[in-house]
Amino acid sequence: MDKMKDANDQVWNMINKEKQKDKFLKVVNWVAWGMTLLVLIIFGVYTWMDFSRALSLYNSRVVSYDSVIQTTVPFLITLGSISLLLAILATVGRFLRLRTTSLLEIQQRLAGLEQLVTGKD
Repeated sequence: MDKMKDANDQVWNMINKEKQKDKFLKVVNWVAWGMTLLVLIIFGVYTWMDFSRALSLYNSRVVSYDSVIQTTVPFLITLGSISLLLAILATVGRFLRLRTTSLLEIQQRLAGLEQLVTGKD
């Protein structure tokens, strides 16, 4: 009986540790998104300043319209790349974490059902 209880406690401890890891992953995920958004906002402000300057030069007929549009291309490429990368990594990471936790919980519940069916306490 003590062996079963110890094994049961170990499994529940593992489940609790996995849940703590999930919480930590969520915090890291939110911090990463926040930092990314902050950097993108700063980069966006600089891009907007360059775009405004280029647009005023275009209105003065100093540069072509293509030059004005070219000021936004690096920002758009950066925004798209970061968004895609973070979306893929966050989705894969959360999927894997959820699957690991679910499997441990299922294993624990099956062990409990086995005890009930066999009549062992």
